Amino acid sequence: MGTILRSEPFTDGIPAGAEAWKVLYVSTDEHDEPIAVSGLVIAPTDPPPGPRPVLAWAHGTTGIVPPCAPSNTSDPLKGVPDMTGALEQGWVLSLTDYPGLGTAGPHPYLVAQSAGRAVLDSVRAAHALDTGLELDDRYAVWGHSQGGHAALSAGQLADDYLPEYELAGVAALAPATALQDNLAAVEGTKAGNVLTIMAVGSWTAYYPDIPDGTFTRRARIPAAQLAKVCINQPSAFRFVLFGILLPDDILAIDPAADPRWTERLDGNSPAPGGVRSPLFVAQGLVDEIIAPDVTEAWVEQRCAADRPTTWQTYDGVNHVDVVHQGGVDALEWTIARLDGTPAPQTCP
Repeated sequence: MGTILRSEPFTDGIPAGAEAWKVLYVSTDEHDEPIAVSGLVIAPTDPPPGPRPVLAWAHGTTGIVPPCAPSNTSDPLKGVPDMTGALEQGWVLSLTDYPGLGTAGPHPYLVAQSAGRAVLDSVRAAHALDTGLELDDRYAVWGHSQGGHAALSAGQLADDYLPEYELAGVAALAPATALQDNLAAVEGTKAGNVLTIMAVGSWTAYYPDIPDGTFTRRARIPAAQLAKVCINQPSAFRFVLFGILLPDDILAIDPAADPRWTERLDGNSPAPGGVRSPLFVAQGLVDEIIAPDVTEAWVEQRCAADRPTTWQTYDGVNHVDVVHQGGVDALEWTIARLDGTPAPQTCP
C-alpha cells in the first residue's frame, strides 16, 4: 500500500521554502479492497541534515462529495495549523484527501478504518515519492475535528497496519471521539444538523444496512442540497443558504434507538485505549461542534486505561480557533516526542 499511481508538482497555497506534489496513491478500504486516494506531499527545500520524519495531517470536514478534496482547491492549507514551524524542523508533510474526496465516491465520512488507513498510507506515499530527501522511519499524525477522528483511528491501527515505521505520537485537535455522544450533544443545533446530514448522506450511500428515510419531510430537500456543497469551496454561500432553510428537527428516526445506526456509530468510535503511542488532545472550551465534556470523558477513559496522554484545554476558544492554538502546542509536543523526551501525563 502507499504505491504512487500518479504525481505532479503542486504550487497553490504552498509556503515559501517548500515544494509540493499532488499524488494519487493506493490505500485499502475497511474490506481490505484496494482503493485510490488523492492528497499532497510537501517537503522543505532546505532541511537540516539527516533523515527527515513525516508528519501526516488529517483535515476537518470539507464535505462528502469528490470536489471537496483540499487538493482540489487553491488554498489546500486552509484549516491547517501553521506548518511553517514543521517545515523549518525539516519534516515532510503528507496530507490525505481521504477516500471519495478527489476520487470517486462515496466518501466514508467518519468511517474509522477507511480514514485511518488513508492517513497511514499517505505516510507510505511520502516515502515512495521521490522528494530528493532521505526520510526517517519515524512519523507523527495530527488531525482536527473529522481529522482528529481520523488521526485517532490511524493511531489505533498503526501497529498492525504500518509496522515498518515508528509512530512517535498523535495530536488530535477537537476530535470526534464517541460518535453517539458527539451527535447527541449538538442535536437540534445548526452545526449539529449539518454534521448529521454529512453522516447520513455518507452512510446511506456507503453502508447497505443504513436505510433512507432518515430525514423529516421538511428537511429532505435542503438536506439533499447541503450534502452536495463543499465547505472549502467558493460556492460555500449555498451552504449557509440551505442551512438557514433547515428546520430545527431534521430526523424522522432516533439513531440512538436504531440498532443499525448504533452499531455503526459505536464501531466507528475510536477506543479510548486504542492509541498505544503518546497522544496529545487539544479542546477549546467553547467549542460549538465537538462538545468539550464528551472529549473530556473520552480522555478520562483513556487515562484510566493508563495510556500516555497529554490533555490541553483552552478557555474561550471555539472549534475553528483551536486549530491555531492547539497547533502551536502540538508542534512543541511533537518536537519533544521526536527528540525522545517522554510525554507528560496530564489528565482531566
